[in-house]
Amino acid sequence: LYDIEDNPEELIFDKFEEIVFAGNSLSLPIIGIEKNIKNFSQLDLCNYVNEKYGFNRLIIAASGAVEHEKLLKLADKYVLKNLGNAQGKRKHYNSVITPGARSEVIDKEIQQVHVIVGKPTFGYKSEKRNSVALLSQVLGEGSSSRLFQILRERNGIAYQINTFLNSFYDISTFGVYFSTNEKMMDKALQLTLKEFKKLRDTKISERELKKAKEAIKGSMLLSLEGTSNRMIRMAQSELYYNRIKSTDEVIKSLDAVTREDLLETANELLDENSFIKLIIKSKNALIKSAA
Repeated sequence: LYDIEDNPEELIFDKFEEIVFAGNSLSLPIIGIEKNIKNFSQLDLCNYVNEKYGFNRLIIAASGAVEHEKLLKLADKYVLKNLGNAQGKRKHYNSVITPGARSEVIDKEIQQVHVIVGKPTFGYKSEKRNSVALLSQVLGEGSSSRLFQILRERNGIAYQINTFLNSFYDISTFGVYFSTNEKMMDKALQLTLKEFKKLRDTKISERELKKAKEAIKGSMLLSLEGTSNRMIRMAQSELYYNRIKSTDEVIKSLDAVTREDLLETANELLDENSFIKLIIKSKNALIKSAA
């Protein structure tokens, strides 16, 4: 709990989602808040498990050298017997009310400045998520991405720079994260927003689009060499789509995205006036507002 407070590169993502998902349980930190952790008792935990974790609310996924029938027997013996039916009513989750553009600064005793420029966007259920994923790849994923080349390689003003796309069924968070020194923050922001404008104004080349598609497909296929990744992918697919989406289906949907699709998505997503700007800086640093 205390460790994350001393790691601004992790803390800033928690704080960002706290802002984006304010009023929804998604805004709560996974580890919990200090007050709750200190007050939990063994009885609280047991009651919660009995109420929420029943076999009627579980998906069991397995990969590797698994005997299917044996797995079913084990699940019947241990899961059905030990967990039983979850007793509590299914909670109705409120839809996320997305916040408008805003800037927020958090003071910490640190040497670097950490910045996120981000916003909510399409979730897994939207066909446009593929376009967002490809934009993210082009913009800031990997050493050949636009922002890495502009901020780090050409100008040397960012210690770390990358985009991110964290997705749930009906919503995602998209953004750019970078760390730099206080004198370079404004310039880094200006260069980032300049790349946003380029993607809004001009279609990317076929070569750049193909490269982005191949990078995403390659990363997905490589991840499937690990049995844990295969297992997680199957479980997520079942949860989100009520079926297992094949890799061929995923690849086909990526290949269907056009340059025109990306231009349209860029104009919807990369409006610089709609972003949340979150900054973690030194208490003693003289930094202008990023608004």
